[in-house]
Amino acid sequence: MAHVFLSYAHDDLALARPLVAALEKAGHQVWYDRHIEGGAQYSHRIEQALDAAAAVVVLWTEHSVASAWVRDEAADGRDRGKLVPVSAGGVQPPIGFRQYQTIELGKWSGRGKVPRLADLLQAVADRTEASASSPSASIADSAPVARPRPSPSRRSWLIAAAAAVLMLAGGVALWRWPGRDSLPVVTVAPSDGSPRARAIANDLFVSLGSLAQIGEGRWKLVDPGTGTRADLTFRPTDSGSATAPQAGLVLTGRDNGLLWSGEFESDGGSAADVRQRRALAAGRVLDCNLEARAAGGLPGDLLKMFLNACAASVGNGADSPDAQLRPIVARLPRFEPAWRRLILADADAVTEARFTPDLLQAQAQLRTDVAQVKPRFPDLPELAIAENELAPRLDYGGQIARLSAAVERAPTSARLWSELSNALAQVGLMNDAVAKARKAAELDPLSPDGTTNIVMTLANSGELDAARQELASAEKLWAGTAALRNAQLAFAMRYGDVRLAQRLDPSGYNTAAFYQARLDPSPANIARLKAGIDEFRSKAVTASQVGWATQALGQFGLVDDVFYWFGRLSTDDAARIAYVLFRPTMASVRQNPRFLPLAKRLGLLAYWRASRRWPDFCDRPGISYNCQAEAAKLG
Repeated sequence: MAHVFLSYAHDDLALARPLVAALEKAGHQVWYDRHIEGGAQYSHRIEQALDAAAAVVVLWTEHSVASAWVRDEAADGRDRGKLVPVSAGGVQPPIGFRQYQTIELGKWSGRGKVPRLADLLQAVADRTEASASSPSASIADSAPVARPRPSPSRRSWLIAAAAAVLMLAGGVALWRWPGRDSLPVVTVAPSDGSPRARAIANDLFVSLGSLAQIGEGRWKLVDPGTGTRADLTFRPTDSGSATAPQAGLVLTGRDNGLLWSGEFESDGGSAADVRQRRALAAGRVLDCNLEARAAGGLPGDLLKMFLNACAASVGNGADSPDAQLRPIVARLPRFEPAWRRLILADADAVTEARFTPDLLQAQAQLRTDVAQVKPRFPDLPELAIAENELAPRLDYGGQIARLSAAVERAPTSARLWSELSNALAQVGLMNDAVAKARKAAELDPLSPDGTTNIVMTLANSGELDAARQELASAEKLWAGTAALRNAQLAFAMRYGDVRLAQRLDPSGYNTAAFYQARLDPSPANIARLKAGIDEFRSKAVTASQVGWATQALGQFGLVDDVFYWFGRLSTDDAARIAYVLFRPTMASVRQNPRFLPLAKRLGLLAYWRASRRWPDFCDRPGISYNCQAEAAKLG
């Protein structure tokens, strides 16, 4: 790991941030003017940081070539043999620096992947190797980099946002706060004294407040105005423009040491989307800090990787959790929290690779990691999810038993409760599925996924009024966000306002004919929907396509077509979408005498008999046969 000094003009902060993130993800410690200390003697701090740096990365742009400060820092790096010049926007370095090979980033604007990142990392590695035998100052003993370039107002924002000192050099010391057995104090502080900064901090404080209630006994959330000294402090910031909003988040420890920082961009969404992702990241990072503490702490560099992995799930631009977690388990194989998340990342990769050529590779990686972790942590709750991904699809009883045992071992895991809810819905135990989905949402109140899940589990079990109530609550909580739009679309597509669904998804997969049939279920419109689906009769189909089509067909009573399409799938693939058979739109299918033979083929009948847990529809009004009696006739 190298200590890297980044020199840039402050107008180029949008370019500097992703460069810093890329270097830090590669394991380097980066010093730049976001890490600045109030009242610091700027020139002294710069000298200390330059002395300690193994590489000086200089970002040449139209702004920086005119900056005396950037030129001075670049000259210091050049004279010490540490210079790594980078150019953006086709700008040529100033005289005195043109004889050095420059890494050209082209017209890159700071969005997306950093161009020529491999070349940059190699250049930093070359400078590090060259300076390895040279004496240098200790990063642990030097103060954060500061430059007198920012204006006073910008400077005050930077001072608060960066929150002073970086982690200890090399990450040798374990991060933990004093009094390890005491309840950690968490707060959210404004980045400066402005009303806007206080409003931003208050918004995040309110979001974390719901987590503090759920996490009672694990941490204490306090208002910074009380004067209580915090063990963990979040400092949120907003930037960007109305059309391209951005947000930042810094987490510092008790001694103001920087533990983690994240940047969030709109990706075409609204400011509400960005704020939501920041709140989600804060919750994830807080939870992971507490996990690391309970597990004995982590070296500084590994802690940053661990927190990046935790934040990756909310789309903050971090690398995949897999890339962040593997170095941790390699160095500290007894660190259970990293294994928990790595196993989940592996299981998710298998799910995403389903019906693709990458499936075998994803399954092989999952098997390899399960084989490594099981001897160390045989009772790891997340192993239930991994083993279910690798188990036969028809082993409903085994899947439910594994997840039920896992939630007993980890009753605060929203992910496990959600997985158990899905497993119960797979066999038609919809009342139980609703209860588990509600528990998952309660355990993770900041997550829009949990809200969407409870809305749709209620709707799919036929409790449409309750689903509408949950959706109304979500509309207040997640107003203006993509997460809310996803929940609205999922509900409106099959159960709610068709015109709203059309506005949210005007060009969705084969939905135009379906929406028209819902608006006007005339024979002509239903025939048009059926004809569109029938075009696939001569083509290969996936389970997901059949799942969508059969629900649409079942909604309009096209029972023969539903049985035809289920018959087109292998037993294994058909079992993957068994959950659709228990939704309200499939009531006419369940009424048909062919339903229980289909259930037998999918292994559902075997599960119901063995467990003596029959699906809820068997006891609901409208069913024209006795499930157990008809099942007995099938042998």
